[in-house]
Amino acid sequence: MLTPFSQDKAATALCRRIEEFFDGGRCFLLAKGRVALYVGLMAQGLPPGGKVLIPGYTCVVVPDAVQHAGLKPLYIDIDPHTYNLDPKLLDRVPAGDLAAVVVQHTYGIPAAMQPIAAWASSHSLPIIEDCCHTFGARAEGRLCGTFGAFAFMSGQWNKFFSTGLGGMLLVHEPALADRVDEIIRAEATSPGRWQNLRLEAQILAYRLLARPGLVPSITKWYRRLNRLGLTVGSSAEWVPGEMPPDYVATLAPCQVRQGLLGLDNIEENIRCRMEWTAWYHRELPLLGFAVSPAIDPGGMPLLRYPLRVANKSETLSLAAKEGVEIGSWFESPLHPAETPRDKFGYRHGMCPLAEGAAATVINLPTHAKVGLREAERTLAFLRRCARPPE
Repeated sequence: MLTPFSQDKAATALCRRIEEFFDGGRCFLLAKGRVALYVGLMAQGLPPGGKVLIPGYTCVVVPDAVQHAGLKPLYIDIDPHTYNLDPKLLDRVPAGDLAAVVVQHTYGIPAAMQPIAAWASSHSLPIIEDCCHTFGARAEGRLCGTFGAFAFMSGQWNKFFSTGLGGMLLVHEPALADRVDEIIRAEATSPGRWQNLRLEAQILAYRLLARPGLVPSITKWYRRLNRLGLTVGSSAEWVPGEMPPDYVATLAPCQVRQGLLGLDNIEENIRCRMEWTAWYHRELPLLGFAVSPAIDPGGMPLLRYPLRVANKSETLSLAAKEGVEIGSWFESPLHPAETPRDKFGYRHGMCPLAEGAAATVINLPTHAKVGLREAERTLAFLRRCARPPE
């Protein structure tokens, strides 16, 4: 059961700590990153039917939120090295039809903000940063999440720090923040006691069970339980194009506590991810795999390390059987693979480089539970089972 929105001291403390980390902005806590995007778009008061430019290598919940806000997604292809929107393609976009631009920092690789910001400014378009894959990365010396009108983030299980699902909205324009506050106070609901207990149980189970060797089987069981309605899920309950009645909701108390715990260790978390990023970047070429020149091994905290393989499906299937933590977040330009892309205005061939990446890119973990033994086991698996692209 959901209750009218209210914010307690713990939620206020979490907001303040996120604002302090980014040295500014105003933070709002919402049920999911997609909800944060939706609320931010609604607060901007963009013209109905206006188009929002999105990289064609994203999760479908992003264009879904755009459509819920009465807008239309328009897709742009990616740079094959950064997996972010390619700024060289921006001049081909019919800017007169646009209302905003979503800039995603994919896998934690910062987008090329300088040319993107210059182009957006020349067309008076607001930038929205998708920071669901990054927390602490920098572009041109500035923290990702500080360039646009607002940034939306995710507290899902596999993100930089988890709130046991959940999302954050960081707004940099005071007037826009006031409108966001009005929308949340008027529309948002808060999880009730039963929802909070379910989330708390999931957080505890994740803390006890989530280990690199168990991740594939845990993920499979979690999705099964979600389909049965026994767990609170991220996307399994989602119906394409339909906005649930409880879509605009805030974090549960247990999620706020989990977020505060995550921020206690955020600097160590970032340092760890930098180290594993550098380690993969050094070791993978020794196995014959090409690494992206856009990845800076000297100081880039990736959420996951992207790697192209020639036999993606086979690699993922064998990894699941052997209990090796290898992921695939983009099996389609609008992840997941079963997305009815036509419902979101995407046609095959719109973003060929993104489609090529979806067919070949796997990702490797960088979180703190990865130890040297597990990382070396992952490399041994890749040596046996994965093939570098020709």
